Amino acid sequence: MLNPILETGVIDIETIRPQATPFALLGLEPTFDIDQKKMEYHYFCLQRELHPDRFANKTAHEANSARMMSAWVNNAYSKLKDPILRAESLLRITGVKVGGENDASVQDPILLNEVMEWREELAEIHSLQLLEDFHKKFKEMLESTGEHFSISWKNKDIAAMQKFYLKMIYVSKIIEEAKEHKRNY
Repeated sequence: MLNPILETGVIDIETIRPQATPFALLGLEPTFDIDQKKMEYHYFCLQRELHPDRFANKTAHEANSARMMSAWVNNAYSKLKDPILRAESLLRITGVKVGGENDASVQDPILLNEVMEWREELAEIHSLQLLEDFHKKFKEMLESTGEHFSISWKNKDIAAMQKFYLKMIYVSKIIEEAKEHKRNY
């Protein structure tokens, strides 16, 4: 039987060491309003240090360790670049178990009603211009929801963080549905 950590075929450092958050791996303070240039600088410095060429004359164990650490750094970078995954990481730091849209404990009936209305609005769009306007509106809504999440993080308001995280998930799905709708034009 496989170790539960290995069952997925991917070893996530946070599974092994919860304190090894994406922020910690990239040497950044946990915040939603991340300094993109600083993050990229730290990422590229770490990847340069972990590059396989630097381990060509090292032992297999050292080379394998560097590859694993490089994968962890890549994963951390990917999580922090994505606002939803960044918000999820911040929720985990506060000790919140993140379940996403299927987590009944954070379901918001008002939000669920809004989502139904958004989907109905999208289904009724029959012009490329209206579809582009709809897409733009939801990109702005995603950004605004991220700003609300950031304020909630700064205020340590976990309930609001959960609410805005969930809204970001739904808005993101609507954006993807709008892209799909556009492809069908």
